[in-house]
Amino acid sequence: MSIRAAVVALACCVATSSPAWASEPAAGRATAGETRTLPGGAVVTFSKDAKYEVGKPIKLQLSATGSDKTPVQVIRLSAGRASVTIPESKKPKTAVLIQAPRKVSAVAKGGQSLVIVAADRVSVAAVKGEMLAALGNDWKPLPSGIVRSHGAGTSTDQAVPAAPKLHVEESLLLALTGTASTKLRAQAQDVAYRKLALSRVDGAKRTPLREQEWRSDAHQLPELEPGRYEVTARAVDRFGVESVASEPLTVRVIGATLPDGARLSEGAILLGRSGRVRLIGAEGLEASYGKASLFIPVPADVGLARGDSTLLRLRAPGAKEELRIRLEPRTLKADVEIGPKSARWPTDPLQVTVKLFDHRGRPITEALKIKPQVFVNVGQVEPTWTHTGNTYTTKVAPAVGMGPWVVRVEVTDDFGDSAGRDFIELGSAATASAQ
Repeated sequence: MSIRAAVVALACCVATSSPAWASEPAAGRATAGETRTLPGGAVVTFSKDAKYEVGKPIKLQLSATGSDKTPVQVIRLSAGRASVTIPESKKPKTAVLIQAPRKVSAVAKGGQSLVIVAADRVSVAAVKGEMLAALGNDWKPLPSGIVRSHGAGTSTDQAVPAAPKLHVEESLLLALTGTASTKLRAQAQDVAYRKLALSRVDGAKRTPLREQEWRSDAHQLPELEPGRYEVTARAVDRFGVESVASEPLTVRVIGATLPDGARLSEGAILLGRSGRVRLIGAEGLEASYGKASLFIPVPADVGLARGDSTLLRLRAPGAKEELRIRLEPRTLKADVEIGPKSARWPTDPLQVTVKLFDHRGRPITEALKIKPQVFVNVGQVEPTWTHTGNTYTTKVAPAVGMGPWVVRVEVTDDFGDSAGRDFIELGSAATASAQ
């Protein structure tokens, strides 16, 4: 059956018969803001503000002449929007007739169709797949990809908005201290606004996090914790018709679990020689080191290469964009001074000064996990230390007795490795005076 014949048949049917709900009780009044699967398999999604009734089905000749008539579900939509999804077929097994105010009617018979009832107009959109649409009894085909809007005494045809084309400034983000964000951009479009959807992806599970309107060509994403995320958007035209969703963009936020004793400094991870960092959110990425061109699947944890400074490079498989993470040896150097060198016991106390530096000679101001240790001969003493900036100071009281004495000061890093030491040999004041 030709499109023209189907239109004529439909016009006759609708013109000569009253709406199903006019002659019989409505088949059911459903609550708004829901999705319903109608007999025959059509899936209809209503907006939260939708007002509608489901009427008695009718049959129409939508296929070739001589074939069986197609069961058509009938919906009367008085407000809001109804989106209809039906598998496309040359011989439709079901269709949906939507009757709206302003004498507007539409038949969805395959693909994705949309009817919007606003206060000042009614719009019909063949988002994907052809529809039939009418103003009064003037039925016309509505080609796929076209919006027809009726209002203020005029009818307007325009294309369904195209899906936005998105990109992010950075798809790999580093969040070693909490969260990270990047800017999302869209290719310019003549649309009213876009709808943004952000989801977190954990394996096969997708958890919606945020949906919001987006009215410019650039948008700052919210602060994101380590993990994998997907961003999509839909363009919305002046009639409220939405495009299909854009291709999803993946954003990775890489975090890390640091081993005991490791810390962050100026964007680098400072590690002990045998320390290992477990990456968070890096599943499925590739890794390389230094300037190497070979990438391998990212390991579960990473560390220093031969105990030296290491540059870790991450990327999505085959991508050009890279995320770089610097791993540095956490080398603590302690300059220890004990004086005065002329001290004699038990007369003169000793002044001990310990200054801390990293492997690049920069002062380390963080407190030591283990304070410097002081030994007099083989016994340990515990003086009171003062910590200011990168410097520890203390005084060691003289020991009693004749001596001689050896006073040692030892400093270890957070991993228990030696960072510095010094010692002084002391004689007694009595022996010095006798000489």
